[in-house]
Amino acid sequence: MIPATVLGAALASGFPRFHVHPDVVLVMTALVVAYWWALARLGPRRLGPGTPVASRGNIVAFGCSAGTFLVFSMWPIHDLAEHYLFSVHMVQHLVYTTVAAPLLLLALPPWLMRALFVERRWVYRVVRQITRPVVALVLFNAFLVLTHWPNVTNETTHNEFFHFGVHLVMVGTALVLWMPMINQLPELPRLSYPQRMLYLFLQSFVPTVPASFLTFSSGVVYKAYAGRPELLGFSAVSDQQVAGAVMKIGGGIILWGILTYTFFRWVRDEQARDAEERAQRRAGSLVEPGSHLELPDVLTWDDVERELQRTPPASG
Repeated sequence: MIPATVLGAALASGFPRFHVHPDVVLVMTALVVAYWWALARLGPRRLGPGTPVASRGNIVAFGCSAGTFLVFSMWPIHDLAEHYLFSVHMVQHLVYTTVAAPLLLLALPPWLMRALFVERRWVYRVVRQITRPVVALVLFNAFLVLTHWPNVTNETTHNEFFHFGVHLVMVGTALVLWMPMINQLPELPRLSYPQRMLYLFLQSFVPTVPASFLTFSSGVVYKAYAGRPELLGFSAVSDQQVAGAVMKIGGGIILWGILTYTFFRWVRDEQARDAEERAQRRAGSLVEPGSHLELPDVLTWDDVERELQRTPPASG
């Protein structure tokens, strides 16, 4: 719970009052209805009756993605980001690109991903080109740098349509960024586990440039946030310094957390594959009497005893 003194100070300093954003509600409703239609109507026609159209993980990922988009696009985060605190603006964009966007991709079962990105030839050609790892990195980070250009940021604070367009392209480039890691289709570029770790390592570098610029700047970079009410004691300069720290440290924590998870997932899969291969070799070494005998990698007394029992005694 927020302490009453903090909440009172926020309200006294001009904290935005509660109100609903109809455009956000409309967009999120359209997204939920489209996903429901795909699973309830399109999926059964494509896969046949009785075939599961999505896993529980797909549905949970969609719920988390839609919920994240909704929370970070509504009051008070949207209002604070657009009119008061650039640090909240930074948090909003970070969550869109590193949490909500990859979850949205994880929500797509393979058949739906193929229907969206592969079956139409012109769509497939475009998606195949822009989701190549190097291209995806360049596209996302080029737009990231563009959104931190002062003229662009200042425009988003008073032009709702422009702001919506920036968010739309931002999420689109984020989907492109995560596609090589999350893609399950052989028709589109896919990264191996070592390649994913290198990919995330490279992605962690570019955001440090605007983050450092914001953190160590002594003046107000984004004039749209200058002269506005200082919520909770944040001046415009300290606010943008916090924004730089959020971008550098917060983004780094998320990316390195995913990198660490990827490493352990790789180790686990390699161990499972090795165990399966050993089991297959072991099963192949237990041959019928009279056939060529293949010894397992590690010979134990149980192996010898088993073969002696299966081999008939020689006639005298």
